[in-house]
Amino acid sequence: MPAQNDRPPFPELTEIEKRCLELAALGRSPSDIVLETDLSSQRVAEAMRSATDKLGARNITGAITRALRLNLI
Repeated sequence: MPAQNDRPPFPELTEIEKRCLELAALGRSPSDIVLETDLSSQRVAEAMRSATDKLGARNITGAITRALRLNLI
């Protein structure tokens, strides 16, 4: 019998999304993340937004909380 839900039990975050969330969890601002990762500000914002959406969170704090609970970061 085929699985009814082929989605993984938790979202798959990219390495960039994980790194941005990790740094945000440490209290880094988006501009700090840009400096620490050499990513553009647009790419950091995109990664944070994507991670928040994938985790079904309303904001970055919720995304960090969910990622920590799921051991994604």
